[in-house]
Amino acid sequence: MWSPVQPEPSKTGQSIAALVLLICSATGFAILWAIMWVPVLLTGGAGSLFLYPIVFLLAVGPWGGAWTALVLATRSRNQAVATRSETVAALSAILLALGPILLWFGPVAT
Repeated sequence: MWSPVQPEPSKTGQSIAALVLLICSATGFAILWAIMWVPVLLTGGAGSLFLYPIVFLLAVGPWGGAWTALVLATRSRNQAVATRSETVAALSAILLALGPILLWFGPVAT
């Protein structure tokens, strides 16, 4: 009986996908940070802090994208583009650590 052979996924494609996901996740976190904290910085009041639940619910998207970028970058490390994959993996790990902290503490942590 014939069984189809699945081709190995391209490691370069995984690296590029990881980079795109990292950029999208970082942009998403930056937009959410701006929605949350720019009004506080401009007015000096805590009027926009009622957005906490909405912002943290929307942060699930960039958070999942950063995790996916980290996994894809670590899986594509054994290819010729290893330095780019390692850089993307390191930046994804930093984004995973700092993204929620900056969203929660805002301008105090910057």
